[in-house]
Amino acid sequence: MGSSSSQPQVSDQYFEYRFIHRINPSAYNDFLQFQERLRTRAQKYQGYISEDLPVLIEQGETLVFETILRFDTPENCIHWIDSQERRELLSAEENNGYPFQGEGNFESYTRWIKQSINNSSPVWKINLLVLLVLYPTVMLFNLLLKKPSLIDFPTWMLFGNFCSVAITGWFAVPWVSRLYQNWLEGKGTKKEQLLALITIFLALFILLQIFRHIPINFW
Repeated sequence: MGSSSSQPQVSDQYFEYRFIHRINPSAYNDFLQFQERLRTRAQKYQGYISEDLPVLIEQGETLVFETILRFDTPENCIHWIDSQERRELLSAEENNGYPFQGEGNFESYTRWIKQSINNSSPVWKINLLVLLVLYPTVMLFNLLLKKPSLIDFPTWMLFGNFCSVAITGWFAVPWVSRLYQNWLEGKGTKKEQLLALITIFLALFILLQIFRHIPINFW
């Protein structure tokens, strides 16, 4: 059941979305055919770059595959993931015996945020900003939205990750990259650079304390 993958023919300017597929071995051929249909449809959407062929990462009573979808921006990626066409394809395959679980690739945010920065920026700086927007987004999602009993956990996780990608990709990442543009590019005095770093750690500390003091029954 070997499979291969194709890498995007661009530099670092792309956004990834990682899918985990758990299927019954008897549904293997149907799964591959369905993935090919999805890939063919996705190619027609703006910003599509590539999608890896399924890679087997775990074998047993259930086969676990990984695929990685690449678009030029989070917005274009979400446009395909949330499209009516894709939802109809997924709905038609509900009885094929495998659920979908999706998650955003943390490194995707790092690559994407670098597109709005003229100069080369240290990875640790970019990762800090990604953490600054992802942490409250995920925590607020878990706090404000409870999983309905009719929805299984993998589907709920896919929905949660979709919301996180949409919020950070469309709003939080562009906003925080503009706010800390000078710090990312190393502009300003050492004092200004240090002050910007302190504000990031202070914001993370305040967020941590806020979430720690929320009663456990709210989670």
